[in-house]
Amino acid sequence: MINKTHEYIINSWEKAIIAPENAETPSLYVKPFVPPCINGPFKVLFYWDTYFTNKGIIADGREEEAKNNAENLLNSVEKFGFVPNAISEHLSKFCSQPPYLHFIVKDVYEAFGDEKWLEKAYFTLKKEYAFWQTERAGFDGLNRYFHHKLPENELLDYYGYVAGERLNLSEEKTKEEKLSLAENFIAVAESGMDWTPRFGFDGASILPVDLNANLYGAEQDLYEWSKKFEPCETERFSRALKLRKEKTDKYMSDGNGLFRDYNFVSERKTELDFSGMFMSFIVGLCNDKNAFNRLIDRLFKSHGVICVEKTEQKTVYQWGYPNSWAPDNFLAYEAAKAVGEKGKAEEIARTYLKTVSDEFAKSGRLWEKYDGEKGGAATVNEYDVPEMLGWTAGVFEYFYKELGL
Repeated sequence: MINKTHEYIINSWEKAIIAPENAETPSLYVKPFVPPCINGPFKVLFYWDTYFTNKGIIADGREEEAKNNAENLLNSVEKFGFVPNAISEHLSKFCSQPPYLHFIVKDVYEAFGDEKWLEKAYFTLKKEYAFWQTERAGFDGLNRYFHHKLPENELLDYYGYVAGERLNLSEEKTKEEKLSLAENFIAVAESGMDWTPRFGFDGASILPVDLNANLYGAEQDLYEWSKKFEPCETERFSRALKLRKEKTDKYMSDGNGLFRDYNFVSERKTELDFSGMFMSFIVGLCNDKNAFNRLIDRLFKSHGVICVEKTEQKTVYQWGYPNSWAPDNFLAYEAAKAVGEKGKAEEIARTYLKTVSDEFAKSGRLWEKYDGEKGGAATVNEYDVPEMLGWTAGVFEYFYKELGL
């Protein structure tokens, strides 16, 4: 069934492509793009989703479409100074999403080898980096998720939408409490993981390990590319790398080989294990193989890598136990490779391929997320599970190629 799922995906990419003139907001797009859904609710280009989608598009030999996706994201930086949560008029006013653009640019450059394109992208990436370093500065040189400046009425509307329609929170709140919660809600939305027990309702007070590891990776890339295109900046990025390593060691290292989220208000590291912790292995912030194995043993279940360990709470979290998303499995796979656990990486990839293809055999569809414990489409849902292509197909095809199938 793995091969049949693969055939379905390679025959579906073309159907998903949307031309700029047919987009929700045509003026925000410069190239055709591949959104998460063919017929589902997500028909705009979401930021971090695109990295994982592009992995599959490139694996399937559709490099030009991956480049088009990247061009739309780069254009957003030039237009807004950041990449929006998704490229739409409505979502651009709230927040961004995890800054994966440097990873996306690197993949496209490796596919084409176009130095002039990379040079142009480098200067655009510097603008995005400046956004994160100024608008999302968190505490003592590290970064957090937050939101764009919004009037009180929009923050209150956002609170009402999340508390009422998304999370079904019934407790009465004062205006000040609603405004504070709205800020935290949008910060969590910017993480892409809305909602998750990992952040709870304190997203604006947390220095996320994966965000800071991601930015460490961006500083590595900008450092290397500055040598080619802007040598006067090389020393700046070298200093930025050293500073981030120093600060992540200080605030996020748990002393046992893992890096964890740090709440700079309560001055405590989270004790919860979650898939975002794999990012620190991928970019080289940590390389303790034993620590990786302890983490993967806790998060890798019978049918995939779960996004977060089991917790007790009343709220239904999209990014909660036992849900297993494409990014969870991808990050675990890449971390396994980074620490030299090739056998474990292959096991992660094969498990994901089997889970997706087994469910495809039953429903004829790909889904947004899966049940890491029982298999099949996710059963713990805040909203109906949408049929997907996007990152589900992207990670499936990437693993398919990686395993030589």
